Amino acid sequence: MSLQPLIASVVVAMLLSAGGMAYGAATSSRALTAFCAFAFSFFMFIVAWRVNRPAWREQASPTPDMLFHIMRRNTRLAALTYAWAAAAFFAIYGLTEVKWQHGWQYGSAAALISTGLLVYVHQMGDGDQRLPPPMALTLLHGLAVLGGLVFLILAGKLLTPKGDWPANYIFLFGGIAIVSICYVAFITQWRLRKS
Repeated sequence: MSLQPLIASVVVAMLLSAGGMAYGAATSSRALTAFCAFAFSFFMFIVAWRVNRPAWREQASPTPDMLFHIMRRNTRLAALTYAWAAAAFFAIYGLTEVKWQHGWQYGSAAALISTGLLVYVHQMGDGDQRLPPPMALTLLHGLAVLGGLVFLILAGKLLTPKGDWPANYIFLFGGIAIVSICYVAFITQWRLRKS
């Protein structure tokens, strides 16, 4: 399935989630902040599943460019997830009274990663060479983010009373979204390369 018809709903979900998280942070509602982050993360998993599912069907006969196009879509989904993280950082730490000295830095880093991924998608589409990213890249991305999630949880960062508590929800649920996108992308790569 093409990602194009879903882009508007992803952008709306991104803005609603970032806005809801900012409101939750402004009112010191951890539950609302976490729910808005969770909702976006779950939505991104559903979108990734819908985009990749046609390639998982037994009766699907893969075309030579199928994996290439699906992996470009998955990379765009990852870029949109990092863009959501940037929007959430900037909304929370720029529009509310919640203070954390690193909010703008992490927001800027997320925006740069998102931009880098979009440039990569564009570069993938240039020229006649239509090679999807290697499976190892998908696996390494997912494992790196999973490692960060394990650290976040084991270090007890989610229970902090400091001003970085909303950031930790961005890290947690943004990380879960990225890991799920990488997982779905890896399954797609595995199945299409086998056939």
